Amino acid sequence: MTELIERPASFGPEGTLFGLLSQAASESPTGIGCLVLNTGANHRIGPHRINVKIARRLAGVGVPTLRFDLSGIGDSPSAQTTQSFRTQAVADMKAAMDHMEDSLGLHRFLVFGICSGAENGLAIALADPRVVGLMTLDGAIYLTRTARIERKLRRWAAFPVNGAVRRSYAWWRDLASAASGDAEGRAKTLQRLRSTFLPGANSAPNANIFEADTPWVSAEEHGHKLSTLLDRGVALCMLYSATYNSSDRNRGMLGQLAGAPYLERIDYRYMNDVDHTATTLEMQGKLLGAIEAWATSVAKRTPPQQQQTFAARTRPTAEAKLSALKEAVSI
Repeated sequence: MTELIERPASFGPEGTLFGLLSQAASESPTGIGCLVLNTGANHRIGPHRINVKIARRLAGVGVPTLRFDLSGIGDSPSAQTTQSFRTQAVADMKAAMDHMEDSLGLHRFLVFGICSGAENGLAIALADPRVVGLMTLDGAIYLTRTARIERKLRRWAAFPVNGAVRRSYAWWRDLASAASGDAEGRAKTLQRLRSTFLPGANSAPNANIFEADTPWVSAEEHGHKLSTLLDRGVALCMLYSATYNSSDRNRGMLGQLAGAPYLERIDYRYMNDVDHTATTLEMQGKLLGAIEAWATSVAKRTPPQQQQTFAARTRPTAEAKLSALKEAVSI
């Protein structure tokens, strides 16, 4: 078993971003690092500690991995800035790669994210050429109208016999609460009925601060982003769990992109025995195995001489910075 070293990392312009860096005790033979991103508001351990397990699994095969908290999540305080969440997230992820580059000499990076982490991963992959591989679980979904109808019918068929399906509907949870005498559930149910049968009765603005203010991205725009990364040589692996649809045919989660020539270059996998957060140990084992196999295969793609060329054009070395500073001072 490979001996691992784990140490805390503080980085970013103000040193306020926090994470845990996992690496093998011996020098990394792969020359590649990995960022593991937050899922929603979950801090760096991830749902069911999956981020911890990913980081240690990859470190064990020679891929140093940093799991960290974006600004405003976990142990990283909110950034003192007026930037949007996505813009700040990209800056945070760049800072994470800078830290691994400065401390470990790495110039190529993989990124892994679940759900919102997948969206952030796509953003940093587009923004920074140091990212050579992106793996996502349950990222953006573009079902066709037929697939959405099929999913709805399947859920309706399961509704009478499956408690988990019933509880997935907010109106059912509120109705059940109201039936048990809960005042809040009763109020929500009545409000929902008024909104349905008396549309003008609910004119108050929605003040739910927990709703994301994320712009909608069309299938065409999303496809353009994927194509851009593929043309740059980025390895894309898109995993989808059975949580959003219990069946998948012909890359159905990206059904609206069907026929696009770039789709064949994407490593697309539907994991019908894994849910959205890899809840059970069996699910986690399958997900970890897929991540390890993909990461090691991507790490082998770029020969050492190409790594050096890539590093030279992405971020100047300390010596280059010093030389540039001396030149600037002498002018």
